[in-house]
Amino acid sequence: MIHIVGLGLCPEHRSPELMRLVRSAALVAGGRKTLDEMGIEKERRLVLTTMARFASDLRRHATESTGDICVLADGDPLLYGIGASLLRFFEPGELTFHPNVSALQAACARFGLPWHDCAALSLHGREDLTPLFAALTHGRLAALYTDARMSPDIVARLLLERGVTGWRMHVAEALCSPEERLTTATLAEAAERPWHPLNIVVLERTETPPLALVLGLDEVALAREDGLMTKQPVRALALSLLRLAPESVLWDLGAGSGAVSLEAARLLTRGSVVAVERRAGRAEQVRDNVTRTGAWLVEVVQDQLAVFLETRLEEKHNTADDHPHAEHNSHRSHGSYETHSPHFPPPTHIFLGGGAAPDILVACARLLRPGGRMVAAAVLLSTLETVRAVIHELGWPLTVHQLMHHASAPLGADLRLVPSNPVFLLETQKPSSDT
Repeated sequence: MIHIVGLGLCPEHRSPELMRLVRSAALVAGGRKTLDEMGIEKERRLVLTTMARFASDLRRHATESTGDICVLADGDPLLYGIGASLLRFFEPGELTFHPNVSALQAACARFGLPWHDCAALSLHGREDLTPLFAALTHGRLAALYTDARMSPDIVARLLLERGVTGWRMHVAEALCSPEERLTTATLAEAAERPWHPLNIVVLERTETPPLALVLGLDEVALAREDGLMTKQPVRALALSLLRLAPESVLWDLGAGSGAVSLEAARLLTRGSVVAVERRAGRAEQVRDNVTRTGAWLVEVVQDQLAVFLETRLEEKHNTADDHPHAEHNSHRSHGSYETHSPHFPPPTHIFLGGGAAPDILVACARLLRPGGRMVAAAVLLSTLETVRAVIHELGWPLTVHQLMHHASAPLGADLRLVPSNPVFLLETQKPSSDT
């Protein structure tokens, strides 16, 4: 039997039954530091190496030995612990899990924070904050397991860089040790001080955004230029045609007021939105609308569409040449967030609200992930024909929708229907095999 034993945060969390199980086990496995601290003898220890090799050695010992095997885990083994990693190699029924107190649980207890709806995130070995921005968009509490490169001050600076407001930071340092310290701070305060390397961060919402993030946003409540907002009926159909999944990556190109981006953010619980707008004033309006709704997973980029797409194509080419299997992580030196050059994961979905020129469409087609969907809006017949021609040349399927919406308006003591300008929405999907 393979037992995955959570040790909690300190000796008081370890029950006598668990300690008897560890002492009587034929083999005790885990990280070298943990095995040393527990005083496990050399002849009955297995030190963690690579996870694949470690899992293979565990399986071999389980087959050859008649005694129990204990795998030691800090905190709780199934909360970003070794237990979760081992489930990639074992069926759940092959492992017996023994839970214990996690750093998240202990930190929330220290600060008096109910954590039944807390989003637990790990920043170990990663710099992509997409899951964090999604959690801040949809939740009230987010716990972060940090590391040396993504320390509380760096996290606070990145949140301020995005413009996040209405949240505060709790930091529990060196839990269950003589150096334990609990701090509650504003993001600005947290960004300006050093922290103990052993810490866990809990972000707590302190303010509700003034405008609820819903489908069918009130256009009057949004910052916008007249005539430069995708109307609500068009947004509804466009989002339906995009078929966004919770983890989708949407690029809203020619974002205007950002209304499509905001409503997409309502649908994405683990994904992200990049809103690209060429004019500085309009990009600032999108940022304003993100703040009004708290849609922090929307990243606003002010750039010409052609320049933005060309830069992404160059990044794709360089990544393919230098790191064929590299993950899409940004590169940031510890403490130097100001020099950050953002890296955008390739989109699973693209909404082209304007500027559907042939070169733009071809670049979108190259950047869209295989199987990804693209929807382009067109008001002019010339734009309709341009999109049709490019999609036909690509050999992709194309469906054209015409939307003409009427809304009631007073006329004397009665009502009349006022038509809006017809809009074409062109939907297509990239073949799953990228040729």
